[in-house]
Amino acid sequence: MFSIWRPEIALSIEGEPLAVSASDLFVTFPYERLPNDSPIMSFFLKPSTPIILIIAYVVTESFVLPQICRSLGINGKTTFWKMMFSMHNFLLAFFSLVVFVNSWPIVIQYYVQHGLHATFCDQDGSLWASGLGSWATIFYISKYYEFLDTYVLIIKNKKPSFLQLYHHVGIVLFMYGAIVSQGAWVLIVVLLNSGIHTLMYTYFLIKTIKPDISIPQAKYLTSAQIIQFFTGIAYTLPIHYLGNDCDSEASRLVCLFIELYAVGLILLFVAFAKRKYKKKDE
Repeated sequence: MFSIWRPEIALSIEGEPLAVSASDLFVTFPYERLPNDSPIMSFFLKPSTPIILIIAYVVTESFVLPQICRSLGINGKTTFWKMMFSMHNFLLAFFSLVVFVNSWPIVIQYYVQHGLHATFCDQDGSLWASGLGSWATIFYISKYYEFLDTYVLIIKNKKPSFLQLYHHVGIVLFMYGAIVSQGAWVLIVVLLNSGIHTLMYTYFLIKTIKPDISIPQAKYLTSAQIIQFFTGIAYTLPIHYLGNDCDSEASRLVCLFIELYAVGLILLFVAFAKRKYKKKDE
């Protein structure tokens, strides 16, 4: 029988959200409350970390890695690189599947026991503490590893699109905010995105191993991504109406930004789908 894996990750010394007010996200961030027994976790919870790593990502993506590839004549077509790309896609597909099969039962079980309002607001933090918060945290940290998606394109001598940059930078910033404010609404991101990514990276793995294979169903994956963004916006909108009775100021602010970010993703993905699939249909 399948057993839900419920990892335990402390985000503060007393288990409470690190950010409650909007200023806590950066200006008055409580560094003294970081889990002092876990320097790695403390590193990922500091507000400077996403900023520093995003800057490093953009600089590497724009200048450093393209120059290195040109200097060394790397084009990503050798067997070595094919193996590296396959392993990268396999790891992300497997990881996403693990998150998917563990996070969904946690949320469903909690909903059955406590109801919709408690699941949506999680005022006492019990849903977060039940394992969902830890999976959300792990999922947040994995977004830094996904920077490698862009590096794969550069190694293949392909120019990353603005969609690629926008997607990776935005999700890191807003997942960070969701984690430090312990916003229960992040469940919709974890539940949907883990499922989509399981399919997406499986598709990338197949195309890496057999580049010439035709998978017409791929266009439905793009449609699923767009539906994911609409669903996420619709799910999170009530949080602004419920206000402090449901969630903190910090969490609601991050939620607002991720909704605006999702609108941008919808527009970019729709434009991407029109360019890619219109050509194939002609």
